[in-house]
Amino acid sequence: MLTTTTKSRAVELPTGRLDIVVEESCWPLDDLCAFAARENPRRGFLVVSRVLGRHLPTTPQTMRRSVRDLAARIPDDLPGPVMVIGLAETAICLGQTVHEELRRASGRDDIHFLHSTRQLLDHPLLCRFEEPHSHASAHLIYRPDLPEPRSLVIVDDEVSTGTTLSNLASALADAWPGIAAIVVATLTDWSVGRDWLTRMPRPTRIAALLHGRLDWTQGAVVAADAAFDMAAASLGRMATHRNVGRLGIDAPVAPPPVTVVPPVAGPLRIVGTGEFTYLPFRLAEQLADAGADVVVQATSRSPARLGGAMASKLCFADNYGTGVPNYLYNADPADGRTNWIAHETGAGSIDPALVAALGATLIGWAA
Repeated sequence: MLTTTTKSRAVELPTGRLDIVVEESCWPLDDLCAFAARENPRRGFLVVSRVLGRHLPTTPQTMRRSVRDLAARIPDDLPGPVMVIGLAETAICLGQTVHEELRRASGRDDIHFLHSTRQLLDHPLLCRFEEPHSHASAHLIYRPDLPEPRSLVIVDDEVSTGTTLSNLASALADAWPGIAAIVVATLTDWSVGRDWLTRMPRPTRIAALLHGRLDWTQGAVVAADAAFDMAAASLGRMATHRNVGRLGIDAPVAPPPVTVVPPVAGPLRIVGTGEFTYLPFRLAEQLADAGADVVVQATSRSPARLGGAMASKLCFADNYGTGVPNYLYNADPADGRTNWIAHETGAGSIDPALVAALGATLIGWAA
């Protein structure tokens, strides 16, 4: 249940100031997110989720509970078929778990899943759209071999201006003209009072664990440079590929059997890589259900400054071969956890510097 309580806060970052107003929430702000400064000339702040398993270590139990609460806020009477769309790279696991929860709760078999990607595949494109503020602005969506949807559930970790979502929804509505309804599902909705819903091509509702506003006062400006522009435009290419969402899936993908991984001895961290996050989360969940002390994180292309929510930062080569730097935040090798790095790109694609920094074991899923 959403509680209507207006609360305000100011957060000072090296790049400027965030003035935050929470208007409604069913999770406390500090349980959902923290904030950090971006190394990004287009947007100087980063909302750092505490429940996503990306920039901050998160237990799979917390991830599951937040997704279950979010999925419960999505209308159950959407006209079918329904397509759940997860946005790369941050909201892929979130979107895929929302898909899983919607099918479980509703019993419907006409709810499918598809995620955007920044990987080139030998498969026809459905559409392409832009995330204007992002460090990696281009998104590709491949044409799934599934019935055309009548409803969309678009999943992202947070909404601020709504520009990316209206860009995506317009591209999808052009490709699938039979779409009648759209739901945007997000952990934190910071768009209260903005008019972006008027730019959506179909009637749209928002489901969120928190609704509020972010007002940004720019301070120090990170100068744009050729390296940033190269990162924003870069796409990887996957010669081999196992479809766990990029080409669309009907039913949820089965989690990996725990018998294929090393035995767990002591506290464990499972690190997903880039867009490969759902199966590592499901593995962590299985291990947690068996009694393991396990947290989930993932590498990211998002360049952030140390400070605020970012206590530590590792930089290494992208395992998808784009040449763009990748990062892992808040994974302190001194915290006593064994580290597994989960990947879909082959052991040779993982930067040895990352493996050495974490003393990690590589866990691969074959294409």
